Amino acid sequence: MTEVLPNIPREITGLAEWLACMVYILVLPRRWGVVGTAATLAVGLAALVGIQLFAGTLPLHLWTVGMALAVAGMVGLMAAATTVGLRDVGYVAARAFVLAELVASLEWQIHAFYFHPEPGVEGLIPTIVLVVLYAAAFGAAHVLERRHFDGTAPAVGPRMLSIAVAMAVTTFALSNLSFVTPNTPFSGEISIEVFYIRTLVDLAGYIALYAQHEQLRKQRADLELAAMDAILRTQHDQYLAAKRDIELVSRASHDLKHHLAVIRVELDPEKRGRQLDALEESLDQFGAAFDTGNPVLDTVLTSKARYCRSRGINFTCVADGTALGFVDVMDLASILGNALDNAIESVQRLEDPEHRIIRVAVHNQARFVVCRFENYFDGELRYKEGELATRKVGGTHGLGLKSIWHAAEKYGGQATVTARDNWFTLTVLLPLS
Repeated sequence: MTEVLPNIPREITGLAEWLACMVYILVLPRRWGVVGTAATLAVGLAALVGIQLFAGTLPLHLWTVGMALAVAGMVGLMAAATTVGLRDVGYVAARAFVLAELVASLEWQIHAFYFHPEPGVEGLIPTIVLVVLYAAAFGAAHVLERRHFDGTAPAVGPRMLSIAVAMAVTTFALSNLSFVTPNTPFSGEISIEVFYIRTLVDLAGYIALYAQHEQLRKQRADLELAAMDAILRTQHDQYLAAKRDIELVSRASHDLKHHLAVIRVELDPEKRGRQLDALEESLDQFGAAFDTGNPVLDTVLTSKARYCRSRGINFTCVADGTALGFVDVMDLASILGNALDNAIESVQRLEDPEHRIIRVAVHNQARFVVCRFENYFDGELRYKEGELATRKVGGTHGLGLKSIWHAAEKYGGQATVTARDNWFTLTVLLPLS
């Protein structure tokens, strides 16, 4: 093919690649502060433009080597500026590369159509068009991508990474096929037609990558909602089961009155002792029931206290639940059940039985209901992607705490966690209505 119009200048391509990287760096968790990020971006701009200028000196048969160096530069810039893993860097770099190709191709297509045929037009007006179009295109991309990430890593698996890379490679290959040979069903022979094909294919590639991530977000949201719903249902079922247990205890206490009447009239001290021992044993299997003024709180605390007693866990509680009437049964069961389940799971790992301690306090303070859950803790808090990392594995990883935070925020409250002096503390503050 005879090239009638010039290709995109190398420095313009390098600028587009740098701006595409910046779009994603600004929506990902960053490694440095403002000054460090600015310095990293400045070095990255010089590196990407330099790579493009160097690639322009390579012979035609090493054209793919130059493009590989450009992609490596984008990957290196993102890895240096963000805290996400290499797999996420590769995934985002694939999206940034296609975005850079799209915007650079679109701008140069407009430039070639309006300015190239006219002699002496190269200057201020084309530069203004370049600045305006780049600012509008990459600004719009930043707004779109902020919905996808907004300070969080994509956390993709190998399959999602391989799909994104394959889509980026395919997009790049098809969009530049006409520059290699016009003798295919997907090539053009006129330069302005070639530019149009490249822009259109790049646009389709970016839309496909955007739709891929949108589908990934939807799948994750559906899975998380399903898991949280399962947790809520489990907690509610536990509440209903515990309520039945308390009703059983109430009936048993009625029967115990008759046993006491029999013991009172027993004259044989030995028989009376055996009867008292049997009575005490029957009382131990029920454990102590709570009377906090809130039936849901009574039910959950009684159920968990009995469970802790059977597992050798020291469970103490001081609770006044009279002000919790404004909290929905499902929400209160979720907060209490998840908090106590996490505490029980944590202390059960401890080798020393003396350290298996759980303390609960519920009280009013300054127009707030304070729910505090404490347990002995032998580790340290770790955070991953801005969220507290748990020791659990499986599909419900960390969803118990998310459910607590969600329930607290529903009432305008908040939940906080701290670890100090071998004690893990979860505090839930609910403002009184």
